[in-house]
Amino acid sequence: MSEWRGYDITDYRRLDYLGKDAKEWLVMLLDNIRAGVCLFEVGEHIHALYLNNAYFDCIGWEKSAYASKHDDVFSTLVAEDANAFYEHIVNHVPKEKMIEYEVRSRRQDGKIGWFEVKANLIETTYTERPVYLAVINDVSEIKEKDEQIRRFQRANSDFLVQEERYRMLEATALGILFEYFPDKDKMVFSYNLPNNRKRKEIEHYQQYIKQFPLVHSDHIEKFTQALAKACQEVTEDSLEYLSTVSGGGYRWHVTYYKSVADNSGKIISVLGRIRDIHDSKMEAERINYRAERDGLTNVYHKDVAFDKMTEYVNEAPFSKFYFTILDLDDFKQINDQFGHQYGDIVIKDFADILQTNFAEDSVIGRFGGDEFILLTKNIALAEVRRRLSYIQQKIHFTAGVVEWKYGDRMDKVFEKADKAMYDAKSVGKNGIGMN
Repeated sequence: MSEWRGYDITDYRRLDYLGKDAKEWLVMLLDNIRAGVCLFEVGEHIHALYLNNAYFDCIGWEKSAYASKHDDVFSTLVAEDANAFYEHIVNHVPKEKMIEYEVRSRRQDGKIGWFEVKANLIETTYTERPVYLAVINDVSEIKEKDEQIRRFQRANSDFLVQEERYRMLEATALGILFEYFPDKDKMVFSYNLPNNRKRKEIEHYQQYIKQFPLVHSDHIEKFTQALAKACQEVTEDSLEYLSTVSGGGYRWHVTYYKSVADNSGKIISVLGRIRDIHDSKMEAERINYRAERDGLTNVYHKDVAFDKMTEYVNEAPFSKFYFTILDLDDFKQINDQFGHQYGDIVIKDFADILQTNFAEDSVIGRFGGDEFILLTKNIALAEVRRRLSYIQQKIHFTAGVVEWKYGDRMDKVFEKADKAMYDAKSVGKNGIGMN
């Protein structure tokens, strides 16, 4: 007794108290312990020699379903973990050191779990291959909590970085910085303009933008939809719209914005920068307008006109459309007799009259020389003919008119209208052909 008391409390020699029935006591212990205990043999594969009942509960398998895994217990491991763990075991065998390792394994339901393995090399006379006694613990919950902590730390770090960036932008960037807080429905503007450096806070922002013309009525819907989306999920985007935010009436602005979320994914703010792009937008529109329009007549170029006509028909499949080709009569004689400058005046006057009579719900283009094309929407055929006849009292031309139905090919519509026009010319000038 005195000799046993001299051993440390964890010394295995104290198990001599169990006497001759030590094996039976150990079996009872293994059957009731909550941790998975196993003996495995290291060969080409990892072969299970013994698994206690708790092993199956621990790894999430039924004993009968796991029977096919006995000869290769690593077959349930995630492939990259299995390869690394096997190499780790092989390297430790000569050193006879305790193995401590964490691996990912698939449960019977297919879900991945994390498991801690602690194993010791044991001596045995039954095989020449290395045999390890191992204890398996499910550490999935601990791993998940650790990952949650890491996510929180990353989110917190990102938030601090964003906050610092925002402060730097607020101090240096020309334009208007903003931050919106969804929980408080509060908007904060920080102006950094040459003649305007101030901070403005707006409480009850959603109600405010309904009562005051901060955003143009044509753009308020897309503006509020963009803000709502940014408040619901992490979003990084830009938006162009007309606004009075920088003062001086409605001007074009572009907003670059990004959502900031906490570690749970909840959006805590939407921040960004607003830049006045009105002058560049207007210049771009002027350039685009000049590129699309015929310089003499100010109607669309041929290709642009056809594109817009096709788009017009496709966007309104249930509307009534009529396509017309118009060709000035005796225009060559006009040029020969009065000169090209006078001919240009005639062409411009003709285009002006067309726009005066067909400006609304119509697309007008110059096909080339003295030929024009026209597409009308929801104007009755009789009314189209009446207006063309009215114009023919001022300038003589021949026209071909056809219906353009949704799904019709543009080139086929043009061919029909061209034929209708030439059929009319064969009868006489200043006519209107229908097909």
